[in-house]
Amino acid sequence: MPLVRTTSLIHLRHLLVILAVATATSPASAQTVGTDDQPLAGRAIPLVQPATPAPGLAIPDAAARRDELNKWVRDFNKWKNWADTWGNRREPGWFSGSKARRPRPDPPIWLFEECDGQAANGGASEESCQLLAEWTGNPGVTPPAATLSKATENDDKITWWEHVHLDAGWPAVQSLSLYGVLGMHATTTVRGRLQVFVAPGAMLLNVPTSDGGRAWKIATNYGIAYFLGRFTFPGTDRQARLHLNIAKAWLLSAGPDVPTKSTDFIGLSITFTKKP
Repeated sequence: MPLVRTTSLIHLRHLLVILAVATATSPASAQTVGTDDQPLAGRAIPLVQPATPAPGLAIPDAAARRDELNKWVRDFNKWKNWADTWGNRREPGWFSGSKARRPRPDPPIWLFEECDGQAANGGASEESCQLLAEWTGNPGVTPPAATLSKATENDDKITWWEHVHLDAGWPAVQSLSLYGVLGMHATTTVRGRLQVFVAPGAMLLNVPTSDGGRAWKIATNYGIAYFLGRFTFPGTDRQARLHLNIAKAWLLSAGPDVPTKSTDFIGLSITFTKKP
């Protein structure tokens, strides 16, 4: 009997230990399972913001377009005036053979669209659209390379009479009382605008005499000429060239009544050119 009671006590003790262990582990298991079953915490996804347009793609305002258009109109009108005079020939330079040709100014890109249908909201006027039509429809105002080369060649190979100078009103360097009235000489181009007499020229002089009077004398001269520019001879449509000359003159048969046998002159001369 005592043995049976002892065995029962042992089994009861083991049962209590098992119950205690089960009770201690159950909350942890329940907590673990509960944690696994909970949904994941959500987070906000930021919305994609629209890209800011590049500054260069922004449509310019009306004032900026108006300023750009006015500048192009001024530049293109100036270029047209230049092309009317120098479009088919070289423009002489001051210290070289010729100046560089002026580039034709390009219109604003947006003007093509504005003038298509004469849109009123772009600031394009009728005048500017007419200029654009000229710019677009007459690109050959500036001569092509072949035409320019031919014009340059023709300008270099001018006829002999275009080198003949007519002189008038040449004052003497040493004395203003001695001056050339009318004269003529011929030149050839040395370089650029500089020319030299190819042969002695002739001039009619009015000179003072030793008795206080004046006399008409013929003189021959030789010197250099410098091309100043072109002009239209008054009363005609003929183009002419103006030159500055420095020459030394020698009186022919001066006679004893003329104290000066030779003197230096400075004066202007003109040559006539072919019609453009």
